[in-house]
Amino acid sequence: MTAIKAPFPIQTYFGGKSRIASEVWARLGDVPRYVEPFAGSLAVLLARPLPFTGREIVNDSDGLLVNAWRAMAHDPDAVTEYADWPATEADMHARHAWLVGRRDDITARLMGDPDWFDARAAAWWVWGIGLWIGGGWCSGEGPWRVQDRKLLHAGSDGRGIHRQLLHAGSDGQGVHRKLLHAGNDGRGVHRQRREGLLSVFEPLAERLRDALVMCGD
Repeated sequence: MTAIKAPFPIQTYFGGKSRIASEVWARLGDVPRYVEPFAGSLAVLLARPLPFTGREIVNDSDGLLVNAWRAMAHDPDAVTEYADWPATEADMHARHAWLVGRRDDITARLMGDPDWFDARAAAWWVWGIGLWIGGGWCSGEGPWRVQDRKLLHAGSDGRGIHRQLLHAGSDGQGVHRKLLHAGNDGRGVHRQRREGLLSVFEPLAERLRDALVMCGD
């Protein structure tokens, strides 16, 4: 079976466990209840040997990340719809500012309703982190802020957002690998892009169907 991976660059997370995931499962075995408090990219959960039994519970305090996992698990078609967008610098900054401005509200709604998610916010988060260079995506820190619907430099007190150029690697990161390398088989570019994204999100939805994705401290 092909390994399922996160649809965004896992090197974004300091202290990520992707390199030791196989060793974790070699030591744990097929445990009846698996709980991961700092889930991040879900590298360990997704590396679990199949088939398996028992209950799986993962948690992270980052509401935008948790919302992305919930939305991908429950509505991969909607996430695909919003994630299918060209890599444009203006949109990256606009969506970044939009997400940062709504992070607290999204987190509060995730904690108040175990079934709630926002597919558009999820798709924009996944889409944007694949274009972002290094860390700091949606951290809420930096001198840039939205004022009167304009992105303006507003001092250096660290309460805004960072502004960066797009990641310009030829292979793309995260979902953009699928968007950049859609094959040419006569079916139309738009359809190929959608199918490429669905091939990322649908296996995740199936894998996370019975997992409990929590958000909290």
